[in-house]
Amino acid sequence: MVSGILFDMDGVLIDSEAYIAQAAILFFAGYGIKAKPEDFQPFVGAGENRYIGGVAEKYGLALDIEDAKDKVYQKYAQLVLGHVGAMPGVVRFLSNARKAGLKMAVASSADRTKVEINLRAIGAEAGWFDVILSGSQVKRKKPFPDIYQFAALSLGLACEDCLVVEDAVNGVQAATAAGCLCCGVTGTFDAETLARTGADMVVSSLDSFTDFSTIGKLNEQLSIMMKQEDTRTIYGAGKIQANPNRFPHEVVLAQAKDAAAKARLNAYAPYSTFKVGAAVVSAATGRIYSGCNVENSSYGATICAERNAILNAIANEGRIGIDMLVVVSDDAPPAPPCAQCLQVLAEFSRPETEVHLVDLAGNDSRYRFDQLLPFPFIFPSMR
Repeated sequence: MVSGILFDMDGVLIDSEAYIAQAAILFFAGYGIKAKPEDFQPFVGAGENRYIGGVAEKYGLALDIEDAKDKVYQKYAQLVLGHVGAMPGVVRFLSNARKAGLKMAVASSADRTKVEINLRAIGAEAGWFDVILSGSQVKRKKPFPDIYQFAALSLGLACEDCLVVEDAVNGVQAATAAGCLCCGVTGTFDAETLARTGADMVVSSLDSFTDFSTIGKLNEQLSIMMKQEDTRTIYGAGKIQANPNRFPHEVVLAQAKDAAAKARLNAYAPYSTFKVGAAVVSAATGRIYSGCNVENSSYGATICAERNAILNAIANEGRIGIDMLVVVSDDAPPAPPCAQCLQVLAEFSRPETEVHLVDLAGNDSRYRFDQLLPFPFIFPSMR
């Protein structure tokens, strides 16, 4: 049962994203750089060192990051103080939470200076929050779970007893990695993106919650909202917002076979000379990711083509669901994935995920994933 709430700050309690971007753009303009709002998007929720530093790297600008942040915060304070207040539903929700006896914390990747500016802007009263954490208090920023784990610990609660309210992909990843329930708030990112990243429910604002006076009443709402909002599909240990708008199945299959065959040609197999190529199709995007086997003098360090393909997919999309797997090998009949690969693939597959085993002559043996691994192990808390 949720008995504590951990709030991100920017984009959750205050609609500040456009203003910090504007302040940073004004700062970069002083160096003759015409930064754009979209330049900052990959770094939202990761703290200002990355938010400012990442854009500086993009444009090849060397900065004293602490001095740069001070200047950006000065511009930011001028933009928000007296002009920007709390986001819709925030004050009412906080009032309900306090009356219900919920413990509350702010856990922001931003520096303390920015957090204090934001609290002043929304008119936060003393005692609104039991704990206020800023990015300087943890070494690893979001998407690492550290700040939410620290916030829960500071409240004397287990992570699984906390609800995180987040608006950014980095923050949702941090919340889910910490083991907290996560409510995504749209604005910085859309509902599909937040759900695909791992949010357990998605709302347009905290006004989506009706008034509650007890912890039990809040938990009743959360249970209902999860059932209403969660339209994702379970793939192994994760939930993915699958995209039904795809190219025709035969087109995707042909493209995946071609990608796997091309990857096979790059296989590094000097010891076995057994070359394998693989391709996985993302359930969320329909994109195809390929890989080949890479052997090693220490045989245990060898990586199979199937695992290379899924690692490629994760590197590009993060949380992934496998809609289709193609494996191409110079064996007849075509070789199936090894047991280790099947276990790795099970983390991201459904029982009905298509598996196509293809030889060099183009012969295709088709299976459901559960035919190759009927009883995969999925960690209990992720089932």
